[in-house]
Amino acid sequence: MLYMNYTISIWLKNIRRMRGLTLDEVSQRLNGMVTKQAISKYERGLMNPSPMVLDALCKLYHSSPDFLLGRKPIVISGLSFRSREPIPQKVKQRIVSEVQIWMEHYLALENLFDATVRFKNPVTSLKIVDFDDMEAAAIQVRCKWGLGNDTIAAVCRMLELSGMKVLELDIEEDIDGLCGWINRKTPFIVLKKNNVTVERKRFTALHELAHILFPSLECMDYNEKERMCHRFASAILLPKEVIYTYVGRVRDTLSVSELSSLRSMYGISVAAIVHRLKDLCVISTDYYNHIFNDRIKHNPLEEGWGIYPLIDETVKYASLVHRAVVEGYMESDGQGMYIDDKYKINLAEIEIM
Repeated sequence: MLYMNYTISIWLKNIRRMRGLTLDEVSQRLNGMVTKQAISKYERGLMNPSPMVLDALCKLYHSSPDFLLGRKPIVISGLSFRSREPIPQKVKQRIVSEVQIWMEHYLALENLFDATVRFKNPVTSLKIVDFDDMEAAAIQVRCKWGLGNDTIAAVCRMLELSGMKVLELDIEEDIDGLCGWINRKTPFIVLKKNNVTVERKRFTALHELAHILFPSLECMDYNEKERMCHRFASAILLPKEVIYTYVGRVRDTLSVSELSSLRSMYGISVAAIVHRLKDLCVISTDYYNHIFNDRIKHNPLEEGWGIYPLIDETVKYASLVHRAVVEGYMESDGQGMYIDDKYKINLAEIEIM
């Protein structure tokens, strides 16, 4: 028996899941050209689709045969989701399939241009047990990455420069982000692209960084683990020495202008700033509850409380795609390495010097 190329079978399965389609739905949309049983065999590598069927599947999935042929499937492990609600297994499965495709594409472009940066964990020697350890870890990361106590102007770019693969994708409303490992050696972070403030995106990125840097956290229960990652994110965004300098060590009351100024300077939400002040015992729990219940709950978007003036977006993937287009490795209609309309390149938008 001739078996199908393993790579193609993996991609057919992943792309179908990414599109949120069942085997039945694929068969129906192809008007009975192929049965769900045959599609299942394609995805398990037990049967080869004819060129006509493969072309029809690619059109349905908005992909191309060139994209499927010769790709190396990657293994995603160590997944961690930041979500406000439990995630249905089908949704997780679809997201993981989408991430596999995007990350394989990312690695292919890096390899094409020899643009791979190897990630090195700056805090492997630290043992994390409590919040004080997280404060120390944030200080050490800032030191190792040469940040001092200054604002992290672009969190996404900082993570990309460290060797992490960072993408922004349209994911479910209740999911802020996720992270994991590619082939057990390359960390990645996926951030929600739609309907999210820049401050929340920055916080989520650093929350996911904590999951990557401290695998020992996985031994903790879910709530404790998430609190530890929150503490790291707030500590690296807003160092305690900055708090002591701009706010003081103990306060009974705060002004909106003080909090707005910190938000604008350090790219962290007022809600997260107030929580950090409580964590550092600068304000009491009672005063924190007062601010949260009387002010923050009534202004969840924090309108009128300052705004972070800089754009914090991922850069590397888009740069690789543009280079691939300019140098002729990708076509404007997406043939070859094209995946989705969200990253379809319009040649007219690329001005060549």
